[in-house]
Amino acid sequence: MTTLSERNAFLAPMPADVCDVLSVTPPRAPLIPLVFDSPHSGTDIPADFHPAVDADMVRVSADTHVDDLFSAAPDHGAPLLRAHFPRSFLDANRSLSDMDREMLAGEWPHYTRESPTAKRGMGLIWRNAWGETPMYSAPMHIEEAEARIRKYWVPYHAALRQLLDGAFAQFRCVWHINCHSMTDAGHAMSSDGAGARRADICIGDMYGKSADTEFTAFLRETLEGEGFSVAMNKPFRGAELTEAYANPSIGRHSVQFEINRRLYMNESTRARSADYPAFKAAMKRLVAQVADYTKEKLI
Repeated sequence: MTTLSERNAFLAPMPADVCDVLSVTPPRAPLIPLVFDSPHSGTDIPADFHPAVDADMVRVSADTHVDDLFSAAPDHGAPLLRAHFPRSFLDANRSLSDMDREMLAGEWPHYTRESPTAKRGMGLIWRNAWGETPMYSAPMHIEEAEARIRKYWVPYHAALRQLLDGAFAQFRCVWHINCHSMTDAGHAMSSDGAGARRADICIGDMYGKSADTEFTAFLRETLEGEGFSVAMNKPFRGAELTEAYANPSIGRHSVQFEINRRLYMNESTRARSADYPAFKAAMKRLVAQVADYTKEKLI
């Protein structure tokens, strides 16, 4: 998890063009202690991004359409935060200490940890577009990497923290659903290995450290009631955005919510499938039920 001192190293100056980086859809109903975010659904190619691969390769890892699947959240009083930039450009769900030193032209002046994701070329800034395909034709300068963190990572985390802290300040509790998608089967870079078939939904709660069991049991039962298979923490237990702002002992709950892409899209073309409307309707019902759950906790 990124520490306060690590985050403070990148706090100034804040960019003026935050609207190019992210968007927040505010509640269209009275605020409730529930926040949704989609850090990987962005597909806009930033003007300051010059990869050695084409745009389709840049976007291959995107959680395409996930922000739309949860677009009903504001109707129930829950804000929805989404990133506009691709995760392979900068991954907001990585710690600052997951910077990949191998991709840099020079000595990185900030703390890094032993990071499996960085070793795979999928750290804070991706060294590889996908698999073993290099994202860049030359090492990245230190100043460019630092500027990218200030312009993209810092505002995203600041926005999420503001939403979570605001809800917590008002209600003394908050529930956070960090929204993602996953491939239908595992691949060479994934923890479950190549070819492993995955459940419809994976709920990651850091093995009970980021949300209480009552909330995760509610999610699981609700999803199974819709006919979906659900796995807990397999293959994804959660990452930076699940860990950094959660503390279930004081009422701050966060889960990483992974959707199997075969349920709603063609994985090769990223186009919505014929099942998309029905699946989106199921997610709309889920959002309504989670909203009711959080409101009942306030009584």
